[in-house]
Parts: sequence; structure tokens; C-alpha cells
Amino acid sequence: MNSAVLYIAISLDGFVAGLNDDISWLLRYNDVDYGFNEFFSGIGAIIQGRRAYEVEIKHGWETPIPVPTFVLSHHLPERNPQRSNVVFTDEDVSEVLKKAKQMTSKNVWIEGGANVAQQFLDRELIDVIVLSIVPVILGDGIRLFGKTHKMIEFTLREVRQFDKGLVQLTYIRE
Repeated sequence: MNSAVLYIAISLDGFVAGLNDDISWLLRYNDVDYGFNEFFSGIGAIIQGRRAYEVEIKHGWETPIPVPTFVLSHHLPERNPQRSNVVFTDEDVSEVLKKAKQMTSKNVWIEGGANVAQQFLDRELIDVIVLSIVPVILGDGIRLFGKTHKMIEFTLREVRQFDKGLVQLTYIRE
């Protein structure tokens, strides 16, 4: 059965981006093999927020293997996406996840950003969390985990260490 996987990098103090969506703190880790290709080989669809999509396009980080991508947004983009399998939608996140899971037998990547992750967590729609922790303290920015309406328990499945002090924690919801 396919899972909804939140796979995301955070700073030591829990931010996914600094002020003004600054992600420059991640760039010095671009040459670190932290298992992304292995992870992505198990992905059959992506769900992400509009801001995350725009940051990805701005930096030329479109997914290496085009898989169906749902971009959560209340507004259509100024220009059409280059890939035909990118869909902008304002549907409820549970409906979008249901559609994504029906399209593939592989996992669905809840790519982010923080607001999207929080919506999925609040609804208990995330099965696996993979946090790549970057050894930097930002002090301010966009926190990954904001307020949730209830406690959600996960179990630690794996801890991996990579070059330049990156640590990756994998949690599953049982």
C-alpha cells in the first residue's frame, strides 16, 4: 500500500526556510548524497504548496523524473507549467491525496512547504516523516511544525548520518 511521506529538510531550530523564503542555507549541502535518488525512486506523485512550487521553479529544481504533481493553490499560475502533469488545485487536501494515491502504487511525496505539511498533519494524513536536519540555527523564518489541534504520535524507524553533519530521521505513524 502506498504511503503519504513528508520528506523535508529543516534547520536545527525547526525552520524550513529563513525570512523571505530564504533557503540559501541549504545550498552548501547540494553535493551531499543524503539518499534523495533512492527516496525519489519510490515516489509516484507529489503534492506541494504554491510557494514551494515557485521556489522550486525559481531555483531550477523541478523533479528529475516527472511524476504527476498537484500544486495546492487558490489561484492559477501566471504562466502554464512546463510539464503537462502539473495540476493546480484548490480541492481539500484529503481529496487531493486520495486522487494522488489512486494514480500510483508508489508513495506520495508531501513536499511542502510548512503550511501544506501542517494541513496534512492536522488531518492525520501523513504516514511517514523523513526529516533531514541541517546543522544550522536560523533564528527566524518559517517553522515546519506550527500548532496542531491534537497530539500525533510517530515511532522512530531509522537514523542516518551524512557528510557535513546532516542527520536524517525517519518516523512512521502506527
